[in-house]
Amino acid sequence: MTATKELRIGVFTPSGAQLLDLSPIDLFGVMYPEYLRACILSVLIVEMGMPSTIYYISMPESGTHIELTAKAILEISKTTKDKEVQPGMLDILLVPGPSPATIFDAKVLDFVSGHAAWRRSDGRSADILSVCTGCIILGQSEILKGKNASGPRGRVPKLRKDFPDTAWVDDKRWVKEGSIWTSGRITNGQEIVAEYIRKNFLGLASEAALAMADILSAFTVGNGKPKKA
Repeated sequence: MTATKELRIGVFTPSGAQLLDLSPIDLFGVMYPEYLRACILSVLIVEMGMPSTIYYISMPESGTHIELTAKAILEISKTTKDKEVQPGMLDILLVPGPSPATIFDAKVLDFVSGHAAWRRSDGRSADILSVCTGCIILGQSEILKGKNASGPRGRVPKLRKDFPDTAWVDDKRWVKEGSIWTSGRITNGQEIVAEYIRKNFLGLASEAALAMADILSAFTVGNGKPKKA
């Protein structure tokens, strides 16, 4: 994550995606000072809120809108050609899950790998978070080579076959390795973003946001492993 007073977040959907996979982005929206103020929370909490600019990114040839599941339509605000979303310009890149059969072309994969490769002066890079089959885009871009990663549990055997240089973990809901976070099934994206917020934005505003969303740490222990009953 880069040092900034306002988060710059990209949601990358080069083709259609699962609507639920995009929904965790709203957890960042719940941390907006304006949102916290509208919820009639204390001035102290509001002042600790985290403003952000969120870009919905696709390919230039994809047009102005992308169809998601449930017939939802996502308006695209930037393409991969726009300067505001180039490597070094984003703190977070969220990659929701596409159809698992999709083979992405080099322009898509170069965009993702470019963000993974960029480093600022202290060696930090943008954080990349994938939800469900979003890990397939990361795998095809080769940024998971030599790393541990999570994906949809039912597809882990195929993921191991398609991306043998990645250690696919099938007993955790999400996995963090360096600046790359991967989650398993669809709603695990809520948990991975919640954990990302806990790790990076300690304070009353983040606690209030996650409490209002009712996404609590009781779901998991350690690195995304389900807590035993």
